[in-house]
Amino acid sequence: MRIGGFHPVSFNDYPGRVAAVVFTQGCNFRCPYCHNPGLLEPTAPAPYQPEDIFAHLATRRGKLGGVVISGGEPTLQEDIIPFCRRLRELGLAVKIDSNGSRPEVLAQLLAAKVVDYLAMDIKAPLADYGKVAGAVIDPATIIRSLTLIAESGIAHHFRTTFVQPLLTAAGLKEVARLVPTGSRHQVQPCRPPAD
Repeated sequence: MRIGGFHPVSFNDYPGRVAAVVFTQGCNFRCPYCHNPGLLEPTAPAPYQPEDIFAHLATRRGKLGGVVISGGEPTLQEDIIPFCRRLRELGLAVKIDSNGSRPEVLAQLLAAKVVDYLAMDIKAPLADYGKVAGAVIDPATIIRSLTLIAESGIAHHFRTTFVQPLLTAAGLKEVARLVPTGSRHQVQPCRPPAD
């Protein structure tokens, strides 16, 4: 795992749990409003070693309820499944924050039963996805991820960052129609990029 950032405690990244947050290095999207631009390049130096993260988390047993793996895009990490498995061996629930671009990896995570919560960004209406994500993306990929997560049987939600003019009020309504029935959709304001 290439880890570009680590927050030892968060009260709002994992619903209902006090959690640590691991930020993976590398992303396949280039959203112009990204609040973690330092995590975009997969070959940039990764200042945290997995073993150091595990050692720290072991000292927090009984105080943390989970770990959020965010990014960057976690599903780009080749060793995401063994990393999640080790977190669960520490007694920690695992939440993955994903852009939904790799449904095949989400399916592998679910099949391995190493994830307890999934959150996926819905960037824009399908017709505008490439513009907002800053990448070429097959809309069918996004639909596969939405469906997979909604039908997974595990806790999940979808979220959209409302940033104008990339996303209009009308576009936000189109996004809401993509959310599978019975799934929660959270709209969040755009925040300035981290320094």
